[in-house]
Amino acid sequence: MTAFLALLRRDLKVASRNAIPLLMATLTQPILVVLVFGNILPRLHLVAAEFRTVMVPGLMSITMLMAGVQGVLMPLTVDLSGSREVDERLLAPISVLGVALEKVTAGAIHAAVAGLVALPAMMLLMHRVTGVEVHPRWVALLPLVILCGLLSAAFGLTIGSQVQPRFSGLLFAVILGPMMLFGCAYYPWSGLSVIGPLQYVFLLNPLVFMSESMRLAVTPDVAHMPAPLLLVGTLGFAVLFTLLGARSFERRTVL
Repeated sequence: MTAFLALLRRDLKVASRNAIPLLMATLTQPILVVLVFGNILPRLHLVAAEFRTVMVPGLMSITMLMAGVQGVLMPLTVDLSGSREVDERLLAPISVLGVALEKVTAGAIHAAVAGLVALPAMMLLMHRVTGVEVHPRWVALLPLVILCGLLSAAFGLTIGSQVQPRFSGLLFAVILGPMMLFGCAYYPWSGLSVIGPLQYVFLLNPLVFMSESMRLAVTPDVAHMPAPLLLVGTLGFAVLFTLLGARSFERRTVL
């Protein structure tokens, strides 16, 4: 446990040194989307005014997904592509599984902080620009943010340890892009009943459960997935990706 905490402390210290660039990267997309889809397009009558409240939890889930994936994927890609800094971690008095879990924990903290920073910024901007107020359930929000942070970080470990570093740039076009489009970030999952049984195909996308979790906590008055289903899905994907990521991480790092 001492080695685990020491590695985690080091990762958090490195992240704190890059706090300003990370903050800018975290807030840029949600703020721009709120301005365009929450202010300009409703005024042009190109989207319904209700879309403003639907998109806020979705943007929060996308922010957390990107932060969690990048928080694990980018350092891991650098390690595996040449620097092999990960070898020093493997020499510490901690198992390979422990190193993998530490990376997931650090990524989850990164994702949770990103989500909790982005939400007040979007709430303030929505109120100032559009007059729309959002009233989150903070008691439900905090544990769901932690769970979604773990899911995003575990997903980052899985794809980061399975994809060759030279193909990492394709991840955003081939994997993350479609995930965001079909992840119920901009529409509630319950509304997909109009497409029939295809609605349940969307459940293969882990971002769906993150979006619905944030929708439950941030905009509880908006239609959302039943709580038992979203909890089982979020926790199930988090455990699955943690196991897959830890296994592939061990194969890539233990030569």
